[in-house]
Amino acid sequence: MQSRRHPPPAAEAFIFDLDGTLTIPQLDFEAIREEMGIAGGPILEELERLDVEAAALAWDVLESHEERAARTATLQPGARQVLTELRRRRLPTAILTRNSRRSLDTVLHRHRIGVDKSLSREEAPVKPSPEPVLILCEELGVPPEKTYVTGDYIFDIQSARSAGAVSVLLMNPKNSMFSEQADLKISNLMEILDFPNRSREKTA
Repeated sequence: MQSRRHPPPAAEAFIFDLDGTLTIPQLDFEAIREEMGIAGGPILEELERLDVEAAALAWDVLESHEERAARTATLQPGARQVLTELRRRRLPTAILTRNSRRSLDTVLHRHRIGVDKSLSREEAPVKPSPEPVLILCEELGVPPEKTYVTGDYIFDIQSARSAGAVSVLLMNPKNSMFSEQADLKISNLMEILDFPNRSREKTA
């Protein structure tokens, strides 16, 4: 674990991105853009530029890819162990994704992932807005400054930091250019269990 905050605050809640963080990436964004016929920017933002007819077709393409990816998604190494241990420590957890609710629920049900809260793109403004992080913090009953937000992309970092939360970048071969903007960097999810936290687990 590498930290930009010295020392990092004790965590009281954890928010996780889904694709690329809790699950191994399945979506081929370049293939999706090509099938949609859109430019190389973020897909959701590019969809807002399309006219009604083109947007409807593009949404069908995106949701088809997301559903297929959700049905074949596999968990990142350590994902289940981390979520299980955080629950044992009575530290609340949530998932925040730019994916659809349908694809999110598919992954949750397939892998029997237990988190306290979750938000998809239909339910709140999408990352990099700070609003979904703030919504989840309120629902979890934990202030942003004591909430750790883990993801693999710049939008995860921006959303967390704009909300006043602790941003954690899960490193991979393609995201090193974002590392200096994150508060914390980890190479695998199991490192989360080493973060300072205010565990509420019962002791004998």
